[in-house]
Amino acid sequence: MRAGLVALVLICSSFPCSAWWGDGHAVLTRAAVAALPAETPEFLRGGADLAVHCAYDPDLIKNRAVPHLSDAEHPEHYLDVELLEGAALPATRYEFVALCARLNQSPSKVGLLPYATVEWTERLTMALAEHRRWPENEAVRAKALVYAGILSHYAADLTQPLHTTIHFDGRVGADGKLPHSGVHEKVDALVERAGLAPADLAEQVEVKAYDDAMAAIQAALETTHAQVDRVYELEAELGDVTHPEVAAFTADRARAAVALTASLYLTAWRQSETVRLPGWLHR
Repeated sequence: MRAGLVALVLICSSFPCSAWWGDGHAVLTRAAVAALPAETPEFLRGGADLAVHCAYDPDLIKNRAVPHLSDAEHPEHYLDVELLEGAALPATRYEFVALCARLNQSPSKVGLLPYATVEWTERLTMALAEHRRWPENEAVRAKALVYAGILSHYAADLTQPLHTTIHFDGRVGADGKLPHSGVHEKVDALVERAGLAPADLAEQVEVKAYDDAMAAIQAALETTHAQVDRVYELEAELGDVTHPEVAAFTADRARAAVALTASLYLTAWRQSETVRLPGWLHR
């Protein structure tokens, strides 16, 4: 379906592929922490500053000064649904790699965003399991907040429609070329430019624990991908965040990011209760 298109690895070298500008990620992370229910640990509900600090890192490390890390990191931020040719998304990263081989696609071209999201959810689960055993351990608390910030980045990326499609910066033409129209940057800027307040966003979302985090992430991906056409319907107005339809779109995507992130935090907390830590571990 993408025959003739320049390999995505090359495209990404000239396009940042960063969903939501940095301050947008900060707003969404702070809102997700504020939305957490009282059953979650107090240190997590009060740890927005460290989580926000770390929410920048997944974009920060896509840097030419660290080429191996940058190469590994880029595909963690998107998944081009069209390249799956209708195939169901497997549950695990390496099952996905096997699927890409059957489709004659490179995983780095298709993207790995859902797996980054679920894996960081599970890292947070493990850190919170440690917190349950050693509730006064400051290093464990700090680690959990680092993981929460990084998870927030990927969860927010997953709610940006242009991170789910081959049409990530303009519609791919009949010649297979991406026009690099600048629409991606306009969408990335929306949360920051709209001046959304984290406290307001936190009050507007429902936070719930998922029985199956990966299934919830896949459902969120499908919902986000369904908004791609809406992005292009609004393309001419995206520079004006006061436009009623742009404002509504921005608020919808921001709430989706906050709800998904906070719900994954709550999911990690509840699932951490079932984790059996090894007897050799001492903190």
